[in-house]
Amino acid sequence: MCDVAFLLLTFFILVGKFKSSEAIAVTPPSSVSNKVAAEKDYFMVTIDKDNKAFVSMDDDLKSDVLDEVIKMRNLSFDEKDRKAFEKADFVGVPLGQLKQFDLMSSDDQSKVNVPGIPYDSTNNELKTWITAAVQAAQGKQVKWLIKADGDAKYPTFKKAIDAFKDNEVYKYNLVTNAEEVPEGSELWKVNMQRLLEGKGSKPSE
Repeated sequence: MCDVAFLLLTFFILVGKFKSSEAIAVTPPSSVSNKVAAEKDYFMVTIDKDNKAFVSMDDDLKSDVLDEVIKMRNLSFDEKDRKAFEKADFVGVPLGQLKQFDLMSSDDQSKVNVPGIPYDSTNNELKTWITAAVQAAQGKQVKWLIKADGDAKYPTFKKAIDAFKDNEVYKYNLVTNAEEVPEGSELWKVNMQRLLEGKGSKPSE
């Protein structure tokens, strides 16, 4: 039995996929919620405290999203460029710098002052990425997420919302730091009442 237990433990360690540390450091505002941000089938816009915009997505979406961006912006990506993009943790540079940035090592990327994705009125590449994701997600159940630092300015946040609206995406989740419901609050009382009702209810005989 001990041998079997160790074999199983070794198997799960080797095949398990551990959650990597976040490539973009943001401190979102806190909220009372019991929901956890999706880690699969998601597309997320992240806004840091310097109002820089970034995009990250589920690995299964990357290839299709890149195909849409290539078509929309008439870009050229060879097989090496595509593999580098699919391995990258996030998109945080203008399209003209994307291939060069993705080919860098993780250590070199961490030393670069990443400019973020442009979202001004003359070159709204953030909208391009969102449009590409919406096109690539046809027929799929994708969770749309926005994660903004508590110090980010509202105009940047609104740019992301407007880009989703322009693509007829009206249902998205805001990623926050979840905190417990304050004891004695109205929401706490409601939750306690539901809990008591659930425990007190008995199936009819």
